[in-house]
Formats: sequence, C-alpha cells, structure tokens
Amino acid sequence: MRFKINKNSKFALVGHGYHLNCLFDEFIKNKLSKPIIISHKKKFHLRDIKNSENDLDLYRNIFELEKKTDVYYIDDLNSKIGNSILRKHKIDYIFSLSSRFIFKKEIIDKFRNKIFNLHPSLLPEEKGGGTFTYRILNKKKFCAATIHILDEGVDTGQILIQSKKEKLKGKMLPIDYLKHTNLIYKSLIKIFVNNIVLSKDFKSINQNITKGWYLPRFYTDISGVINWTWKGEDIDLFIKACSKPYPGAFCFIKYKYKDLKLTLFNSYYKKIKKFTHPWFIGKIFYEDEDLIKISVIDGILIVKKQDIKLEKNIVLKKYIGKTLFNYSSDLNRSLVEITNIFKYK
Repeated sequence: MRFKINKNSKFALVGHGYHLNCLFDEFIKNKLSKPIIISHKKKFHLRDIKNSENDLDLYRNIFELEKKTDVYYIDDLNSKIGNSILRKHKIDYIFSLSSRFIFKKEIIDKFRNKIFNLHPSLLPEEKGGGTFTYRILNKKKFCAATIHILDEGVDTGQILIQSKKEKLKGKMLPIDYLKHTNLIYKSLIKIFVNNIVLSKDFKSINQNITKGWYLPRFYTDISGVINWTWKGEDIDLFIKACSKPYPGAFCFIKYKYKDLKLTLFNSYYKKIKKFTHPWFIGKIFYEDEDLIKISVIDGILIVKKQDIKLEKNIVLKKYIGKTLFNYSSDLNRSLVEITNIFKYK
C-alpha cells in the first residue's frame, strides 16, 4: 500500500517517553501542525521519571511540553473523554509511542490505516512487551525499531520503516538497550517526518507472520523472582534482564525474624566449584565493604553492595552467613503468563 500524509494533517501523539518528545520536536522544527498529546495519569509519569533517575538520554517526561501544546492525562483513550478530545482537535492521524492504552476496534476503524506505532524490535520478530528483558535472557546483543500501522492484532500491522543495529559490545543491561534503541527511534522519526515534509510516498508491506513470535509484557514486580536452583549463568542473566530502569530481580533475606524483600540490579557469575552440596545454594559466604559472594549450584555470584536494595531502605550491617531465598508461591506465580497489557494499580 502506498500513501502520502498531507503536511497540514493534525496528529495526536499518544503515550510517553523519549521518542514522543523527539517526534514532537521534529514536528515543530519542520513547521508542521503542532500535535496534541494524550497520555496516562501523571502519577505513572512520576514513577517513570524516578526509575530513569532523570537521565535525559533514557527518558524525557512530557510535563515540559505542557507550555507548548495541549496535553491530556486520561484513563482510557477509547472512552468518551478520549473520543471528544480527538473530535475537538479534528485529529487526522494518531501516533502511538509506548502507549499504555489498548486501542479498541471502534477507534481503529475510525482511524483505519491512520494510526502508527513505534515498536522496539525488527517486526515480525519480538512482538509484545518486555523486549529488552527477553533479549538479555536469550543473549541477543542487538537493537532495532519499527514504525508500523496499528491494527487489531498485537504489533501485527503493515511495516513502514525499520532499522537494526547489530553486535552491541559490552555487558548490556536494559538501560543500555533502551539508550541504543532511543537513537534508532530518533533516526526513524526523522525519516517519517521528512517524508511528510517532502510529500514522499509511504510504502507499507505486510508482515511475514511465519517468522514472527509474541511474548507477553514482563512484569518485573511479579515475574522478577530469582530461582536460586538455576545455574549461575542463568541467575546472572536474569538479574541483568530485570535491572534498571525496571524494578530489579528480587528474593528474600531473614532480618530480625522477619523476611525482607531484597532486590538485585546487577551481578557477576564465576564458574568455580566452591561448594558442591545443594544445601549451600543461596548462602552468602563472603562479604567485604564493597560486595558479597553468593553460592549457586555451579559456582558463585558476586554482587556489589551498590546494586543491592532492601525494602524500606533498611541498611543491613551484616550479610555474611545469611541465605537468600524465595517462596514457592512467588516462583509459581512468576511463571503464569500475564494476559492484561497494563493494569492500573
């Protein structure tokens, strides 16, 4: 399918994040119609800002855009409020950027082939959420992004523009994948806007569904539970996959007869046969000012204290001799597929 987008068309940017701000900036820089912004409630933005630690290469909040355009914080784009906003501004196109909203059939039909989505993979591969987490678990060191037309499926619409960067170096955490992906987002956004400015044709192609796969959104608060019976390398990868800007992989530790939640954000695995019996699994057998060492089934796991967080910001004076563990109920729960895309708490 070939089509053009008139440079006077009115856009609604739906979502949040670095790429939304980049797209808004490109529209303004190229003197296109100023887009409006529709997003979820402010309290969730505040959480994302906190998790990003105000790193502008990682996340840019949309509060700063409130003085530049109309910004709406709503519960559901498909609601009467959402529809009235779109009607009020006579919106022609919608661009979804990490949107928390599920686009329902009514709004998709109304804007058929006029809703675009920016997804952090080379579709049809890696549909769904949790892309960076799954990529780390699968030992894949690349970044990619796709702009596609949004339809009723999950990331199944026709592809417009995509790009991929291979062979990323170093030990990659989610924050690194996100920063690399943001750069790809920025380049694709420039191509998209440039096509509008120069009245170039957009050419969409169908996805090859036989080459694609889907995985559900990874909720770290639920699925980030560490299974200490895994091999050391698998535990190490899992901790890295749940790291910042996500809430971290977690387990529990005894403290004054209580079970405290302990979160880990990074680790280093060494294949050393220090202990051979399963009884030693999860035992902290070494500690100094900077780090602890944990026994795992086929070696040891080294964790810097700066990458450990205890609930309620409790400071533990002594780790050595304690055991890290998890409840079987948490482990079982972590294996259950989460079917809802996003649930407001």
